[in-house]
Amino acid sequence: MIEDRLRWNKRYSEGRESVLHTSLTRFYHLAPKGRALDIACGTGETSLYLAKKGFDVDAFDISDVAIRKARLKARREGFKINFKPVDAELFSFGLSKYSLIINFYFLNRRIFAKIRRALKSGGVLIFETYNEEHLSINPNFNPEYLLSKGELIKAFGDFEIIYYCEVSNTTTLVARKP
Repeated sequence: MIEDRLRWNKRYSEGRESVLHTSLTRFYHLAPKGRALDIACGTGETSLYLAKKGFDVDAFDISDVAIRKARLKARREGFKINFKPVDAELFSFGLSKYSLIINFYFLNRRIFAKIRRALKSGGVLIFETYNEEHLSINPNFNPEYLLSKGELIKAFGDFEIIYYCEVSNTTTLVARKP
């Protein structure tokens, strides 16, 4: 955990910024308005987007450098977002708390059960990250952080699958909790 925090702090200190993902802008409206959770939020672009769309946003990232940048952006734009610098496994997800949970380019299978419990019935999960094909693009990427083909369908298959796509090195799932 400390090594991860140091590595990500270095990246964000060197100017790395998060981006707004097309999957979010394309599907966020399918979730009922309410509370949203942004997992591994980086510098907060997706959190800020959701706040602008009327969601009450909780967001976390392991990098305290990224969280400081995210808080500054939100403050400058006049939005209150609950940013926390914390490891995903230590974050308190709660039970049936969120109408929308988003997870972009972060993979920790140990939090899948927490995601399932934290999403309200009728809530939407938008999950997008690299799959094992990413090794053909970046052979040095840690395979522990890559999805296998069909893995998200297996993990969230009892949800209503709204959209599922495995293209090249990326897997995207949009699903509604029954």
